[in-house]
Amino acid sequence: MPAAPPAMQALRRRELLLSLKNATIEASFSVPMLNLTLTAHPFVLGFAVAALGWGPEAIGWLAAVHHLCNAAQPPVTAWLERRMSLHRIMVWGFVLNALPWALAWTLPWLGAARDAAFILVVVVATLANAVCAVAWSAAMTDLVPLSIRGTYFGRRNAVFGFWTLVVVLTAGYVAERWDNALTAFGIIFAVAAGLRLIGLVFLLRMKFPARVMECRPAAADLATYLAPLRDRDYRWLMLFVGAWGFCLALGQPFYSLYVLRELGFTMRDLTVLSTLASLGGLVSLRSWGPLTDRFGNKPAFLTCAFLWAFTAMLAWLFAGPQRSAHLYVNYFLTGYLFAGFQLCQFNLMLKLVPTERKSHYISVFYAVTSLMTALGPLVGGWALARLPHEFGSLLGQPLLGYHALFAGSLLLCLCTLHLLGPMHEPAQRPVRELVRAMRAMREFNPVLGLSSMAQHVFTPRAIVQLAGTSWRTLRRQTRDVTEVGGDLLEEGWKSVRDPFRKGP
Repeated sequence: MPAAPPAMQALRRRELLLSLKNATIEASFSVPMLNLTLTAHPFVLGFAVAALGWGPEAIGWLAAVHHLCNAAQPPVTAWLERRMSLHRIMVWGFVLNALPWALAWTLPWLGAARDAAFILVVVVATLANAVCAVAWSAAMTDLVPLSIRGTYFGRRNAVFGFWTLVVVLTAGYVAERWDNALTAFGIIFAVAAGLRLIGLVFLLRMKFPARVMECRPAAADLATYLAPLRDRDYRWLMLFVGAWGFCLALGQPFYSLYVLRELGFTMRDLTVLSTLASLGGLVSLRSWGPLTDRFGNKPAFLTCAFLWAFTAMLAWLFAGPQRSAHLYVNYFLTGYLFAGFQLCQFNLMLKLVPTERKSHYISVFYAVTSLMTALGPLVGGWALARLPHEFGSLLGQPLLGYHALFAGSLLLCLCTLHLLGPMHEPAQRPVRELVRAMRAMREFNPVLGLSSMAQHVFTPRAIVQLAGTSWRTLRRQTRDVTEVGGDLLEEGWKSVRDPFRKGP
């Protein structure tokens, strides 16, 4: 087949670069909205505790909604793919994810129906996002070249992480300023819906390959959806992610409940903790991308998972009313490692997917892993409601049922690491080579080695060193963030100005 003319190749390259740029800008609006509205993140759980007064079991069910919707989306996705292109599914997913939250401002006037209306909003919006996520992942598999995925998604995640940090911190301040009033939360959720719709504008400006834009009805029988379960490497990846998610979700949704009710933190304090987690991810992502491109995703996956679980277990076990300052460092480190964990999971999911069945594989991946994860908060909420409130004391602080749940959850996470062993990633390198490279990088020196981890949790010197590393990394990223910030303002102004210029 003859090569395309140089002019056509240049045009295609320009379209790709513009699409990748618009994808980053779209995420700068959409991801902050998702951090404010998805029950997998602390803000909505904090709202349910602080404004609605929900208890452990209700919080467990709320946390499970996100995962249950992911588990329920395969038949919806299959039905839509027979009738729509991936691009059209994404567009409708954006709209149906945003509109229910745009109505959240009515919550204060619903009286006894308030809780039921809130659950309806959560379920409809989350299911729409679950279907949209499958279509988006499949479309980005076609759009982003394999050779730059780690670097591109690392940079993209770093940029939208900055805007997420700003938006979530602002939302927490507003909620605290208005004493966690339902009206304040309703306005926050409505603004979040507006951000999602602005993100849709930039999605519509992206150029995708023809197979993303065209409807290609295909027979999606049972064998098609069983294929990922017969794929050995993909099966082990799903098993690990699902088992890890279940073990982590036993305790993670109740971190917010613990800090608000037992430690006396406010909603603004909880938002600061979430912001520190976002900041940790922002600091580390520019390094995770090149590392995964060079050494493979599996070694980084194992490293992030181990350091995350071990560090968090120590931090939560020693937390108490008079010993809570180290939780700020823990959230930063958790975000630091979660960013790498999430990037590796996403890259592996896409890397192991056959081109001709990408949407089916991704749909099954989300369904299986989310179904396993959804059981975690349900079991955790049930256990927390039945555990003794206090077991005794540890180093002068009360030892509560929360501590038993959190420590047990993270210990089980460590036990799941061996499930990733049988999975083979093409061109993966040994973990020891990755660790050796990380030791030579300033960004990772603070979080390597068990002794180093303990120091970062408990000593002021390590905290100062970590702050210095964070500041230097943020300075290096300022140009990228500023560039996209300028694009956000410029493109947003064009969106408002152009219709008036064109006239009726």
